[in-house]
Amino acid sequence: MVTDAVGRETSKSQTFTTVSTSHEADAAIYPLDGMKVGVAQPLQIIFSEPVLNRAAVEKAIRITTTAGQKGAFHWFSNTMVRYRPAKFWTANSTITMDMKLFGINLGNGQIGNFNKKVNVHIGDKKVAIADAAAHTFSITINDRPAGSWPVTMGDKRFPSARGYLVLMEKHRRDHFVASSIGLKPGDPANYGELDVEYATRLTPSGEYIHQALDSALPYIGNTNVSHGCIGMTADRAAWVFNNMTTGDVVQVVNTEGDYANFDDGYGDWNIPWAQYAN
Repeated sequence: MVTDAVGRETSKSQTFTTVSTSHEADAAIYPLDGMKVGVAQPLQIIFSEPVLNRAAVEKAIRITTTAGQKGAFHWFSNTMVRYRPAKFWTANSTITMDMKLFGINLGNGQIGNFNKKVNVHIGDKKVAIADAAAHTFSITINDRPAGSWPVTMGDKRFPSARGYLVLMEKHRRDHFVASSIGLKPGDPANYGELDVEYATRLTPSGEYIHQALDSALPYIGNTNVSHGCIGMTADRAAWVFNNMTTGDVVQVVNTEGDYANFDDGYGDWNIPWAQYAN
């Protein structure tokens, strides 16, 4: 009930309904707000519930960059969507992702339950080419050569994945377990468990850049003997660890390996733009 300036009272009844918490959809967003990443890092949103109204969700997300780049969404599943431009992000630019998803109907009775703005900062353009035939790893920074050195890569049984691989995370020391890639006792390729130095992850399935084991050192620059990883001398692996970061990219060429699956890291750049943006 309300009263106007001359004392007249007016009342009005209104009913409304709310969505139960079981019908509220949340999401995990990556990169996180404020992160600094490399030029190849896609923007990723993983929803807690399936999205059927994809167009409505895309319309509710506004993505801008200080470089004026345009991009496109690509749905890898009903819960995961990524966004990237036609070419790598412009070095030293900033991306703003403004998500107004609160109240958006995702379909099947699910409603978005959040609004959020995320700023992602892009660093220098760091692109490496790992050549499995030449056994070399060559890096450019902002399109200028920054070094090239010998490596050993995946052997014939475990060839390194081809195409663009986006750096994911780094561990100064990591523990590798052969059974995690399906190797069993008695298999000649089974290495059991071992510790590695300067491990920079390329795929969740287990491809890394890392310091080669002592047993592999004689093969650096001439023979591929790894289980798909890129093995280097200690100083070179340390350089990658200290100078490259999440979102930087390695293009693997002249390998017999297939492309990594889309959910085995960020294989977005291996999808032609016309297909990605469709």
